[in-house]
Amino acid sequence: MESSRSGSGASLGEIADGLNEKLTTVRNILKTMEACDYIGRKGKLYIPGSKTGDLSRSANLDRLKNVSRTLLENAARRTGESFVLTTVFHGKREIVSRCQGNNEVGVNIGVAEYKTVYSLVTTRIILAFSNEMERRQFIDVNGLPGEEWPEAVGEKFEFGLAQLKSAGVAAERKESFCAYAVPIFYGDENIMGAIGLFAPAFRVNEKREIELLAALSEAAENINKQF
Repeated sequence: MESSRSGSGASLGEIADGLNEKLTTVRNILKTMEACDYIGRKGKLYIPGSKTGDLSRSANLDRLKNVSRTLLENAARRTGESFVLTTVFHGKREIVSRCQGNNEVGVNIGVAEYKTVYSLVTTRIILAFSNEMERRQFIDVNGLPGEEWPEAVGEKFEFGLAQLKSAGVAAERKESFCAYAVPIFYGDENIMGAIGLFAPAFRVNEKREIELLAALSEAAENINKQF
């Protein structure tokens, strides 16, 4: 299934060759794995299933909590702004760590996070880097986005995700605050979650935005190095 990580998928023959097993044996194994959502299908190709990412994220959750706590605290102390790290399990978004900024005026994470799931930039960037089966599972649980994410409503959903993946960052600029998010990974392309940053809008000019994005990317890179 190595080639499926890029989204192309792997054929039955390719998997059998890679495992040095008979086609019939591999077909039966894949049927069982597909029934349990560990793999999926894209035409005649096999792709990672919705549970594949859940297993890896679950296995690394405690380590992720421990690693991210200190790194988010350091980032919040340097920038003065608020940070949050989120992931997805079984189609539901979950907060792993969060750290309030130390500026006298800042964004309260609890308030900023109290929004519909598709309003949150961390959700958007995680979906942009998730595989097809994980996205399908997320939609089954949460439905499709509405006007809270106008760039991805209806037929624009896949296009909106592709744009985010190309940019590598999700951004939302509101009247009262700005929010940014970048993905974190385990392995080369496997999505672990996302780090989000919140800052009051009055404090974010062009120069400040560049500084914040640099701090966000640095925090994500430092976490990635641990996996």
